[in-house]
Amino acid sequence: MKKQPIKLIVLTIFILMCMPAVFCQDIIYLNNGTELKTKIIELTSETIKYKKFEQLDGPLRNIPLPEVFMIIYENGTREVFRKEDRPVTEPRTQEELLPRQEPAEAFLSRTSNQDLCFQGQQDASRYYTGYKEAATWTGAATILGGAIIGIIPAIACSTSDPQSSSFSVPDTDLLRNSTYYQCYSQEARRIKSKKVWTNFGIGVAVNVAVALLILSAAE
Repeated sequence: MKKQPIKLIVLTIFILMCMPAVFCQDIIYLNNGTELKTKIIELTSETIKYKKFEQLDGPLRNIPLPEVFMIIYENGTREVFRKEDRPVTEPRTQEELLPRQEPAEAFLSRTSNQDLCFQGQQDASRYYTGYKEAATWTGAATILGGAIIGIIPAIACSTSDPQSSSFSVPDTDLLRNSTYYQCYSQEARRIKSKKVWTNFGIGVAVNVAVALLILSAAE
């Protein structure tokens, strides 16, 4: 009777130990809106040396710094690059980029694609909440059904693109711009994936706690 809780503990602890790999990635956003999931090896004044996150044992790759718009490091910090390839020490705020009284049409007409991408990223971080249902269901499924059951919605929800109908923005006209939309969508997907796996981890932790209580009671 004691073997089943022990197996459950071993399984859940193993999954919990493997979870950090989900987040230990550096995301590189190019000026054209392309998203690269990587492990950055070296960052110089001219280039970024990295490996693809899904091929960490693969070849070392290089990308010229002028092609890079922003890096989101594995710890969540961001580094934005101007066209002259210098790090932005103090990126412009939401209010500086899009004054509240300025219509979206005027803002779009005077703003570069690089700033529009940054605006989309910022707006997604500030306004996007469409992850809540997916994260809640993942956490509930993991707590009630265990890690094996919970990982199914976790994978499904974290890999699916967020619905555009769930995008909250200060002005819906902004979504008509392809650059803004793409960068907002990419950031929303990253947020959704992180929240889903966080709730999965919470569910696994709850299962571990319950298993330990059962094991303790059995003794």
